[in-house]
Amino acid sequence: ATFQLKKGEVLGIAGLDGSGRTEVLENLFGAMTRQGGTITLHGKQIQNRTPRESIKNGFALLTEERRATGIFGIRDIKENTVISNIKNYLVGFGRLAYLSDKKMKEDTDWAIQAMHIKTPSQRTQIRSLSGGNQQKVIIGRWLLTKPEILLLDEPTRGIDVGAKYEIYQLIIDLANEGKGVIMVSSEMPELLGVCDRIIVMSGGQVAGEVDAKNTSQEEILTLAAKYV
Repeated sequence: ATFQLKKGEVLGIAGLDGSGRTEVLENLFGAMTRQGGTITLHGKQIQNRTPRESIKNGFALLTEERRATGIFGIRDIKENTVISNIKNYLVGFGRLAYLSDKKMKEDTDWAIQAMHIKTPSQRTQIRSLSGGNQQKVIIGRWLLTKPEILLLDEPTRGIDVGAKYEIYQLIIDLANEGKGVIMVSSEMPELLGVCDRIIVMSGGQVAGEVDAKNTSQEEILTLAAKYV
């Protein structure tokens, strides 16, 4: 799959189940072994061999299976918010190092306010929140790593309509701030409403690229069936 992502753009990835949509994101993030191909960021080739290396390079991945790979269910909002950025909260050196509770609380407060997370407190277990609020915690967690490129796999799956629109607005706001967003979704109206361009996958390869503002569901479905 060969494509470009511009700064401040929301790029959609459409396709039928099994077309390779999720694999594109996992390859970019180093969550699966890449068989070949290159990733270039600001004209410089990067490797992204592992998720840790990808985070250092400014990538963030919001997984489709929120409950299995996204949240730490028996942990509270604070722990779920700061987990990807834990090194930033270390104070002191060597054996005397400890985690700054104050800094963690401040960042969690920021995430709750910025993401409009509805929760009684930071100490609330994340599994007791609605699906939409769980997803907003995870987006807030990734934003604290200061990513340049957000990879979103089915960001609104299993979320109520009101929360969906809040997440759409968050995605658009992030693009307006200059972040690059790549979003996989099986909901066609979602891709057409939020994205600038849409890449259509079929049989593990790119079947075509369309302008989200000048395409139709019919055109996308025709491309999605191209290599099936």
